[in-house]
Amino acid sequence: ANYEQVLRDLETMHAWAPDLVVLDEAQRIKNWATKTAAYVKRLRPAWRLVLTGTPMENRLDELASLMDWVDDHALEPKWRLAPWHTAWRDGTNEAGGARHLGTLRERLAPSMLRRLRSEVLAQLPSRTDTVVPVDLTAEQREEHDALQMPIIQLTSIAKRRPLTQAQFLRLMSLLTTQRIISNGMAQLRFQAVWGKMCESRCPDPALLDALGSPKLRELREIVSQVAIAQGRRIVIFSQWRRMLRLADWAVSDLLVTQGLRAAFFTGAESSKRRTQNIVDFHDDPAVRVLFLTDAGGVGLNLQRAASCCINIELPWNPAVLEQRIGRIHRLGQRAPIDVYNLVGQNCIESRIAGLVEDKRALFTGLFDGASDEIRFERSTSFLSRLERLVEPVVVPDLAATTDATSAEAATDATVESADAGGAADREIDDLVAAADETGDAPAPAEVGSGSSAGSRLPADAGTGRHVAQSGADVVRQLFAGLSVRSTPEGGLRIDAPPEDAANLAAVLEGLAGLLRAAATSGSMPTVE
Repeated sequence: ANYEQVLRDLETMHAWAPDLVVLDEAQRIKNWATKTAAYVKRLRPAWRLVLTGTPMENRLDELASLMDWVDDHALEPKWRLAPWHTAWRDGTNEAGGARHLGTLRERLAPSMLRRLRSEVLAQLPSRTDTVVPVDLTAEQREEHDALQMPIIQLTSIAKRRPLTQAQFLRLMSLLTTQRIISNGMAQLRFQAVWGKMCESRCPDPALLDALGSPKLRELREIVSQVAIAQGRRIVIFSQWRRMLRLADWAVSDLLVTQGLRAAFFTGAESSKRRTQNIVDFHDDPAVRVLFLTDAGGVGLNLQRAASCCINIELPWNPAVLEQRIGRIHRLGQRAPIDVYNLVGQNCIESRIAGLVEDKRALFTGLFDGASDEIRFERSTSFLSRLERLVEPVVVPDLAATTDATSAEAATDATVESADAGGAADREIDDLVAAADETGDAPAPAEVGSGSSAGSRLPADAGTGRHVAQSGADVVRQLFAGLSVRSTPEGGLRIDAPPEDAANLAAVLEGLAGLLRAAATSGSMPTVE
């Protein structure tokens, strides 16, 4: 069963009373606030086996969430984990590293069996990682840097107090927009340029330059060298399906002239279509390129098909990056591996690269190392001081007798509340990393599908902004931040926080448009 099925059929699974439950890709329960984690942990088998290559992706409380189900006493008390194992920078409250790792390893030892990559390196082919630096165009730079000031304003507020929900979502939207701009102006303005690109069919140099997306030109060079000249199969990852569609268009002429084609594995295809594309990638010599979002970052074995991985952008999380590369660099791979990471220079992408290294250092120091303390090269205060908003997950009461009526009610409640706590379903890092477009909305899962591609958060159309509140709640918060006072001239002055001004302006402009339309038609406007 996949994790989504636990949300639908928890009562049935509990009534079955299994003696043993095995969780594969168990990082799916790393956040205790998610519905998936809460529902899975209501299963109480006598024997439990957790399988994961990434027991911790960002912070120790993720590891504690896994251990809470395996051995709930191993890391108690959980409130002590962060202060006891955090090494603070001198004279500040910024995390500068991690300490007492030996104690942590000792507490994990009775419950954890880890096979180190160093133990299997002799069985794996060589891997070459290449960073491909990509300079932003002048237009990209201008758009990217224009978002710096509102981001700085919001982060300065976060240092003084927790962000409101509207401010939090605004910050996530700005960071995601910067990442999209780093990929290229064509992705930012996808709706406006895609029609013209489809008409031209052939990605000639002039059109490529006009798109303001230099990564597409770099991608063409790599595909031409590896897929065409060397005859090797390539997996190409991006967080956004729109970027993959642009990438497919950019290399289409190179493939078509050689009688080759590409396939997709994203949340937009049906389970049957994804399965067929994987079969074609293995068996059809004409399928030389496979485009994947992180829906294909776990659970796929492509080591017998491909020997090259291209990451159009770096994910926020090093574990996600290794999951991508691990699709082809695993036991059974016989050819040397090439990994190409396209990284925009002097922008948010290069800063993410630094954060990725710090997170990888913590993971390696805890699970693969022997030292008792590690130091980060960079400050982590940006992430550590941003508060996430958590809404409690309502889990069905399994102690009560489940008859047909209560089972139906529980199912309705599950559907109604699914992903309602959007902001609570991911930590800040995961929100930034998972910020996606509506073009990546997963297709309905087919019966018996083992895919986990459906575990996405809802997003606003065209913005990639996660919906954690209803529109009415957001509007109420916007207006709650206003202050109204009289002026000496007898008028009214309305003051709004700078960080809310843009959202408030959008609401008022939309309302003004409705009123103008109503006035033109002569009908009586009604606002509820």
